[in-house]
Amino acid sequence: MGAALLALSAQPADAAPGCTTVMGRATATPAQMAGWFAQSGRKAKLDVTVAELASMFVEEGAREGVRGDLAFAQSIVETGYFGFSPSVPPDTHNYAGIGATGGGIKGTAFPDARTGVRAQVQHLRAYADPSLRSAADLRQPLVDPRFGFLVPNERTVPCWEQFGNGIWAADPTGYGPRVLAVGQRIAAFPVPKAAAPVPAEPAAPPPTEALAAPTTEPAVAVLEVADATVLPRGEQQVVPDAAPVLAELVTLPTAASDGRAAAAASILTGLALLSICSTLWWHGRRFARAT
Repeated sequence: MGAALLALSAQPADAAPGCTTVMGRATATPAQMAGWFAQSGRKAKLDVTVAELASMFVEEGAREGVRGDLAFAQSIVETGYFGFSPSVPPDTHNYAGIGATGGGIKGTAFPDARTGVRAQVQHLRAYADPSLRSAADLRQPLVDPRFGFLVPNERTVPCWEQFGNGIWAADPTGYGPRVLAVGQRIAAFPVPKAAAPVPAEPAAPPPTEALAAPTTEPAVAVLEVADATVLPRGEQQVVPDAAPVLAELVTLPTAASDGRAAAAASILTGLALLSICSTLWWHGRRFARAT
């Protein structure tokens, strides 16, 4: 409750002791107003949400220098938690009983929620702001039908404690304090905390290619090599014999990465080509002698 009283006392420095001013800056947020109303369990007969209506009160109040949070509290008192009454039904968008002066006289109807809020804020300023001399001083076009009854007004009512007993309401003592009591409960409602952001799911690692498992199967190089041929004495041509190389070729794992298998295959291929060329050369000489 201490925090609520501190919030309600946030008003101009020249305000008289014990005066909660009509003019000033709202200290409760629209989220607080809507949250407080939601926990009350009441059902609002509105064509907008309570949160939207609360935002309108703060916005319109800020434009005219009126405390929109306490204007919202006044609308709770006037409409009975937005339950309304036969003289001021919900479709009039009249949240302050403007024009409902008693004796069955119905209140003024406004076309939409924002116009109804704006009229209430303008009417409050007409009561409380001594600098207001005409509708030209308003920040928004005039929509309050009873503005002319108050402006110009040589007697202003700057404090909520003064309301009642013919000032806005006929209640002789309790009107202003009832509005302030609602305002205190709203100010004491915890400010809703913003929802913590949901951490993003960690990105899945890119798929990796499965490493080839080493195999124990030998890589066998099959190569046909021409037999070494012995020429007649004096004409002997030594043809490289691939057999010793083949004998020395050991089984190589296919998963080896040092290139030994490729090197061995290259050597064998070269030896085979040399053997073939030697054989062809020998047969060519033989054919030439025969002819």
